[in-house]
This record gives sequence, C-alpha cells and structure tokens, in this order.
Amino acid sequence: MAYQSTLAQITEQVYQAKTADEAKQAIINHLNTTRVKDKEKMIRQVNELKYLAKVQQYFTNALLRWEGLSTNSYAKETVAEVE
Repeated sequence: MAYQSTLAQITEQVYQAKTADEAKQAIINHLNTTRVKDKEKMIRQVNELKYLAKVQQYFTNALLRWEGLSTNSYAKETVAEVE
C-alpha cells in the first residue's frame, strides 16, 4: 500500500478556491485536524501569503515534498520560502 500525504485529501478544495482566503482556510482547517509535524510553521507560512496563486504554489510544493516527489536540493529545505 502506497503512503499518501494527508494534504492530498484537500487538493480539490485548494485548487477550486476562488480566493486566497478560501484556499488558506481549507489548508488551515485541514492542518488543525492532523498530526503533521510542522503544522504550526505551515499555518504561519500560509497565513503570510496574499495571492491565490501563491497559496496554491505553496500547497503544491508541500504536497510534492510530503509525497517524496520534490526535486533534489529543494527537498532538504523548508517547503515555503514562497513570497
């Protein structure tokens, strides 16, 4: 059985969001129900994002990282150094 990131559960909500706030709320609400190790850091970083595209980019990077699909050195860094 393949491991799937908990973030995969909210993919449609994040990508179908009409506003940055809607996407951020979906991510934050989900994270608050999980035991993700870096949950507080992720919530703080998501809250700092202003644009829908940036929230979706952050989400994509986080999802890829937890799925083990991020590219080389980026996998060793924190997920969100996204403006």
